[in-house]
Amino acid sequence: MSKYALSLGLILLMTACLKETESELERAIERDNAIMENYINSNNIDATKTQQGFYYRKINEEPGGPQFVNGDHVGIYYEIKTIDGHLIDSHLDESKEPVIFKISNEGIWPIVLGHAALLAREGEELMVYSPSYLAFGNYSYQQLILAASNLVIKVKYVKKYSESELRAREEEMIQQYIEENELEGFELIDTGIYARTVAAGDDSKSLSKTGSNVSFNFKLYELGASAVTFESTTATRPTVSVGNSPLEFLNKSLNGVYPDEKIEVIATSFASYDGSIQIVPKVIRKDLVDKGEQIDLVKPFTPIFFEAEIVSVQ
Repeated sequence: MSKYALSLGLILLMTACLKETESELERAIERDNAIMENYINSNNIDATKTQQGFYYRKINEEPGGPQFVNGDHVGIYYEIKTIDGHLIDSHLDESKEPVIFKISNEGIWPIVLGHAALLAREGEELMVYSPSYLAFGNYSYQQLILAASNLVIKVKYVKKYSESELRAREEEMIQQYIEENELEGFELIDTGIYARTVAAGDDSKSLSKTGSNVSFNFKLYELGASAVTFESTTATRPTVSVGNSPLEFLNKSLNGVYPDEKIEVIATSFASYDGSIQIVPKVIRKDLVDKGEQIDLVKPFTPIFFEAEIVSVQ
């Protein structure tokens, strides 16, 4: 997704999705502002309107808690409904891990959750009343999300994470996965990257090194998932210049391999899809990708499991 589109929280700004003119967008904003003002007044809601256009009120205040700022990693529990009461998504069970995102223009969608975080302290719970242009815009998904839906969101900003906490969390997930599945042979080859060879390659051919172009077939999973997140085909087989990939786990695991070698890699998100945006509800992620949005299929703060067969080294 483009930074400009996300800075406004508008998937409807992206040409592939909506193709609205600037005047149409302005009319949509005026329409939603009027709807939200009427909703707030008609229901006698004591809420504060922000410059961005959404309203909020604090259900629970924690004046001694740390304030959230741009760049913070935040864990939330939430419930998202339309203003007419239709439930879109709920993640309120605090026995489960909160949904984690980074406060930034590309941290979470709907972006209103990121905007509201900047008004909260750790532990505070807010009601957020969002016009569609800060929510899902004109995006629709089956009967779950209708275009131009204005939202009522209950959200608890439960925790501020340090990066070291999140790295340790993923390392613990990886170690637990290896132990529970009794996997042997995985070695730490770099920070957050574990690899093993499952079938030897052809050592009569070239061994890869920094700068080599390595072609490979692969399957990639979110750690612990049985379904493939995505995989290569003959038509989409990738070639990576070792040392020059934005995905650090590829730079490290494809260095020192022979053609025909089969490897498996487990890596933290910090060594793989570090820039992935959080999408809620998570069920729409693949639909957004299928509709051409430039987002990762892998969720943020999620380790990956990678299987590859080396086809060639040049």
